[in-house]
Amino acid sequence: MARTGKKKKRLFLRFLIFVVICMGLFFSSAYVAYDYLTKYGIEYATTGKIEIPKEEQIIIEIPEGATETKILSILYKEGLVEYPWLYRLLSKLNGYDTKYKAGKHIVSKKLNYEGLMLVLTSNPMAEPTKDVRIPEGFTVVELIDYLAERNIVDRDRFESLCKTKIRKYKFLENVPDRKYPLEGYLYPDTYKIELGWKEEEIVDRLLREFDSIFKPEYYERAEELGMTVDQVVTLASLIEMEAKYLDDYKKISSVFHNRLNSRAYTRLESDATIQYARIMAGLGRIQIVTYKDLEIDSPYNTYKNSGLPPGPICSPRVEAIEAALYPEETDYYFFFSPPDGTVIYNETFSGHERDLKKYGLK
Repeated sequence: MARTGKKKKRLFLRFLIFVVICMGLFFSSAYVAYDYLTKYGIEYATTGKIEIPKEEQIIIEIPEGATETKILSILYKEGLVEYPWLYRLLSKLNGYDTKYKAGKHIVSKKLNYEGLMLVLTSNPMAEPTKDVRIPEGFTVVELIDYLAERNIVDRDRFESLCKTKIRKYKFLENVPDRKYPLEGYLYPDTYKIELGWKEEEIVDRLLREFDSIFKPEYYERAEELGMTVDQVVTLASLIEMEAKYLDDYKKISSVFHNRLNSRAYTRLESDATIQYARIMAGLGRIQIVTYKDLEIDSPYNTYKNSGLPPGPICSPRVEAIEAALYPEETDYYFFFSPPDGTVIYNETFSGHERDLKKYGLK
């Protein structure tokens, strides 16, 4: 009986040693695996930044608003994660969930799970950009040509968007029916455009810029004047095309305001609107407007039609918009510009005729 008891004790002791060894191996393996999958194994870590050799780089894109499940699906499909359940568990344990950033990221199949998590929660790749200048005074037709010739937009797609009534912004809510509802609102400036941007993104960028410059007080001022936003932008577009120097913006605005409030001079008689009428008729701009051009049949012909034309004739700058809203107080009803670019103003028709003869323009 004693020998049997000792034998049992030895067997139990061996079993216990075996169990301890197995547990040791298990926990050691688990620790090593955990370290590989999380803290260690990032072969390209230098100064806290993961550098991946060019030949190993894989670009993946995390869509805007993607859930953890969607991100994991992308990683599994690309062969970057072998055990999705384990990646999900480690992501949650290490606090990476909800920290993933949308955009394009450079990864490698040699990155472990921690490496992937570090990359995907860091800032995405910066898209290549180029400076694109949107010139002031361009019509939509001219802007389409300008951007398409430089391979910045697809002509048909961009034109289609310019014909669309976009209600996203307050200033576009009450734009009346016309061929190009966005005429006047594609704000002229120099923009950094990402090379991968679609036409929709470019249009939205220009509209956002207009939204930023058209201040809340401009809406209030338009109401004070009894004008809609579209009428303000229309008037500003005339000022933009008629004035060569900023000093003349508010004086020219005063002439137009005086005529809009006059019973004697109800027509604005702006050559700039004739140029727009020619462009819309497919005739293009000309150096000097002729008497024949003044007979063109168009609602934009302000020599024939009273009041403002039906819409903007170009995209005006903020200075022209401010001039339309805050004209200088004058009694001027006439102006013209000699070849040197100065502007001659007059209160009377006789004075206007006299000065035209003086400059050899009558």
